[in-house]
Amino acid sequence: MLTDLESAMNNFIEIFHKYSLDQGNYHALYRDDFKKLLEAECPQYMKKKDVETRFLELDINKDNAINFEEFLALVVKVGVAAHEDIHKE
Repeated sequence: MLTDLESAMNNFIEIFHKYSLDQGNYHALYRDDFKKLLEAECPQYMKKKDVETRFLELDINKDNAINFEEFLALVVKVGVAAHEDIHKE
């Protein structure tokens, strides 16, 4: 049986693949896929910056795609923002 954290990791992988496989690539989210992911999975986060700004920030290797490692940077940023929001009064 998986722990809660292991299940969460599997969920991140499944979410990444849900959008990356739109263009048949397990390893990359392209701009359109990334936009769909943000709009569907992170609508509150979209209010702070537009898709293109987020894409350029995350595409560290400048290959015009978001790989899984770069996607995890997004997960961390969203997680930090969510944690801050929970603790606001």
